[in-house]
Amino acid sequence: MAAVIVAGSFGLAPTELAASAGAVLMVISGVLTPGSAARALDMRVLFLIAGSIGLGEIVVSSGLAEVIANGIRYASSGNALLVVIVLAVATTFLTNFVTNAATASILTPIGVGLAADLGINPVMVLALIGTCVSFTLINPYSHQTNLMIMRPGGYTTRSFALYGIPVLLVSLVAACVVASLLVTALTSVHVR
Repeated sequence: MAAVIVAGSFGLAPTELAASAGAVLMVISGVLTPGSAARALDMRVLFLIAGSIGLGEIVVSSGLAEVIANGIRYASSGNALLVVIVLAVATTFLTNFVTNAATASILTPIGVGLAADLGINPVMVLALIGTCVSFTLINPYSHQTNLMIMRPGGYTTRSFALYGIPVLLVSLVAACVVASLLVTALTSVHVR
């Protein structure tokens, strides 16, 4: 396990190769039996991850990403602060209906395009998107970790919504405040 983490962290090997090799070595060394390794695979999680990549590609190639970008531009009236807020809300909303990987692949090109159009720092926009795609707190089917803990923890879809909404709202407000402060600070520095 340590070798997998070190190899992935320092770029000694591609992460997927290091993780696969680590899993095989765990079976070969007897840490896991082949049966227990097979039972540990959750097909819902695997399908969720695989489907999110395809969904993101479909949205971008179909032109829906451009429609979403135009909607964000329209809703924010070209105001950089409003773009930040609308983009944060859109990212948070979308990530709770599709997976975070799909949301990131859909909104990253949109965010970079909006940043270029409005003169906003694209790194700040990407950090905002990266933060907001983590707010998968309402729908247990929107993130693989939620699915992994749902059955063992005895959680229901209702419990995710009940406890997730307040945490999501506080997190969203905090992300918007920080991003708005950064936009204001970076704009004032750029204007001088």
